[in-house]
Amino acid sequence: MKSLLLMITFFTRIPVNYTYDYDERDFIKGIKLLPIIGLMVGIFLYVPTLLENYFHRSILIVFIWTIYLFITGGLHIDGLADTFDGIFSYRQKEEMLNIMKDSRIGTFGVIGILWLLLLNLSLSYYIKNIFLIIVPIVGRASALLSASISSYARKEGGMGTAFIENCGIKEGLLGIILSLVLGFIIGDSPMIASLLATFITVIILTKNISKKLGGMTGDTIGAIIEISQTLFMFFCYIAEIFIR
Repeated sequence: MKSLLLMITFFTRIPVNYTYDYDERDFIKGIKLLPIIGLMVGIFLYVPTLLENYFHRSILIVFIWTIYLFITGGLHIDGLADTFDGIFSYRQKEEMLNIMKDSRIGTFGVIGILWLLLLNLSLSYYIKNIFLIIVPIVGRASALLSASISSYARKEGGMGTAFIENCGIKEGLLGIILSLVLGFIIGDSPMIASLLATFITVIILTKNISKKLGGMTGDTIGAIIEISQTLFMFFCYIAEIFIR
């Protein structure tokens, strides 16, 4: 229970009564629970869709992603912006990593955030409401998958060190299996195809980022979370067109 509460307080802004001091052992134990955190976030995203008979869908979609930003505190979007600034600087590895540590946001970071939000708003309009429950689960399962096939990029420790170094193949597979099981329960064949396409793309992205940076960081894992969610919705949209 301590590990779950720690994961909630660390990865969300959901108010919980967690009075324990930070313990890295509890954090490491809680890594495998990350998809459960995604499920909690997903429920928050889905509930507003029950009001669709009273509000226009476009208004609800904006409200849903406002809730997402509030619940996550923009933690992973910050990682996305830092990753875009670093990767698209086209510098040497160490320079990219230094750019990503800079608290200031650059041009490519702004472009990355705008790209992400516009796609999320657009794609959410066209996918089934029930799929919104799965979206955050996919993001967190993708984080486990990415961390399980990579190493930490920096010489010195950082926020993502404990996560990446203690996330193995078992945790990565657990995230994939949980996503597929939930997808099978509440989804259909287009969703399953979208899940598989997303995880394959995550592997490719992780390998490419690791090649540029010499590994992954907390920022790049955050970027994977956000990008995989958008990719999943995109693949769901495409699958609905071609598989139906």
